[in-house]
Amino acid sequence: MIPVHGEGADGVLDLPKAHAVRSQVRHDTSPVPRGRRGDNGSPASSRREARGRRGLGAYRAADSAGQAGRLLRALIATWWRKGDHDRWPRDTLARLIEALTEAPPVFHLPDDAVHSHTRHYMAAPVKTTLIFDAFAHLPADTEIVAAWPDVTLDEDLYALAEDLAGGLGYLGRAESWVEATASTEWPVDKANCRPVNGAGQTDAKGDPVRVLAPLPAARYAEERDRLIGETEARLTAEHTATGKKPPTTKALAEKVKKTLGGTLPDALLDALSLDTGDLQKVGWTRPPASKEVVYVRPPLSPTARRRRRPTGPSIHAGKARPTVARWVLTGRPRPRVEDTIRIGELMRLAAMSTFGRDKQTGRFNAPPEISGHGEDNKALRVPEHAHAFWLPEDGDNDGWIDHVTVWLPGGFDGTAQAKLSGLRRLWMDAAREWSLALEGFGRHYGLGLFGPSLGP
Repeated sequence: MIPVHGEGADGVLDLPKAHAVRSQVRHDTSPVPRGRRGDNGSPASSRREARGRRGLGAYRAADSAGQAGRLLRALIATWWRKGDHDRWPRDTLARLIEALTEAPPVFHLPDDAVHSHTRHYMAAPVKTTLIFDAFAHLPADTEIVAAWPDVTLDEDLYALAEDLAGGLGYLGRAESWVEATASTEWPVDKANCRPVNGAGQTDAKGDPVRVLAPLPAARYAEERDRLIGETEARLTAEHTATGKKPPTTKALAEKVKKTLGGTLPDALLDALSLDTGDLQKVGWTRPPASKEVVYVRPPLSPTARRRRRPTGPSIHAGKARPTVARWVLTGRPRPRVEDTIRIGELMRLAAMSTFGRDKQTGRFNAPPEISGHGEDNKALRVPEHAHAFWLPEDGDNDGWIDHVTVWLPGGFDGTAQAKLSGLRRLWMDAAREWSLALEGFGRHYGLGLFGPSLGP
């Protein structure tokens, strides 16, 4: 099995008892040495996407099953950028890639992935088209595993896969950070996303997804010969249609080379290394070294699965209390940075409202460390300012507030955490309302929000 784990946009590449690749929002990869197979003699891999911007995990691929080709291209890129070419020559990399293309992998995908998207306009001077950018959001510390049940790797290929997995920094997009490992110890019967055409047929229920997968080396050689033959026939027909003699072998070869633009190299490794722009320039509607595979995957939920919130004296029992809570703020439009003080005050009022009101006085029941008021409803006059700081942020420096951070020097107890976890929106009036999504609770020095000088 080859597992690969990833942090951030996490991933794992696992080749299990089947070769597999696993990733978590982490990745693991490891092939099985010669003569040694996993429990079921196949390889597996997994991907985990690391926590993204400021702790939000997002796997940027609506069809996770389609990541077999992307994963192989990532391994190739890692070999070029970080590989030890003396220890792992090019022909060893080619053998590894060819072994992993013999059959499409099966996957294990998280059950509680949530379909989501971002929206933005293209910047001028091009047409300012509204772009919908879809992705699947994964809970932190979950894994995606890709497994090759019918593949057995020689020892040198497994070692190379393990080395390349450890060098993966991101998968697909630069913001999809990964931390990958290889393994032979992943039970392939845990796969919940399998191909329904060709190898690995299954009666599994779920959503069908059509994706591209790399061709095996032998199939690619056949496809290459066919495409070159068709191109030669077409160019010859076009040439003779003008009343000219058929081109010579040398002239025809030059015409074919110019027409195809080097997009049909001899080796599968080179075909999988081609730049997308080069393929599009020639006019390919699909990479010639690929095939369509239909997978059945677990359905994505449009909303996050509701989870029981911990209650009691402390959510972080036995640990130091978290001192920071952070929310993402979204809406159209978001508030400007000039409204920082107003948004901070709104956040304070919204947080106090989660504790309810006293029926007799009408005052919020929020504790002094949240409200900043004592039992007499007067402002606390404590020199060290032990109550909460409300800090709206413009994290990407675009002039619009996109996060709100609350810092409580004494830390949030379990009750405060449970109450604040229910905070979902801010509003001034019907036309100015924003959604809040809790990123999490933590310690300020761990999140790096106030610099290293404060320490723990």
